[in-house]
Amino acid sequence: MKNFKKFEFIEHVSDLQFVSYGETLNELFENCAYAMFEGMTDEKIKENFTKNGILKEQNLTYLLHDFLSELLFIFETEHLIFKKFIVNIKFEDNNYVLEWTAIGDKSENYRIDIGIKGVTYHGLSIEQKKINEKKIWVANVLCDI
Repeated sequence: MKNFKKFEFIEHVSDLQFVSYGETLNELFENCAYAMFEGMTDEKIKENFTKNGILKEQNLTYLLHDFLSELLFIFETEHLIFKKFIVNIKFEDNNYVLEWTAIGDKSENYRIDIGIKGVTYHGLSIEQKKINEKKIWVANVLCDI
């Protein structure tokens, strides 16, 4: 994204909090996923495994929660950690439909610095803001650690 960070971590007493940015909703969701996994480890993740999924939700905020929670569930149950995300969000039949691909590797090959228990609804938000005369999507996310 030109002239903007993908995300930034926010100081928090006991949890992992970040704000992500995107010129599109797709880019916003991808950057939220990048932030969550970068918050777990700063190691360079290899691209050896690919996972795909589809989620539906009427509300964008709930869709973001479901997306990040699903990635976290795969991390916990299939022991995969991701570094690359491709998101495609469409609106059809009064629902947002999110098709996603995540690429990464087995988590056992990496040092996990922060264990995330879950993505919370506390303070979770998505909004479109005007920054430097340009409309940008902004999401605030808090992960329980």
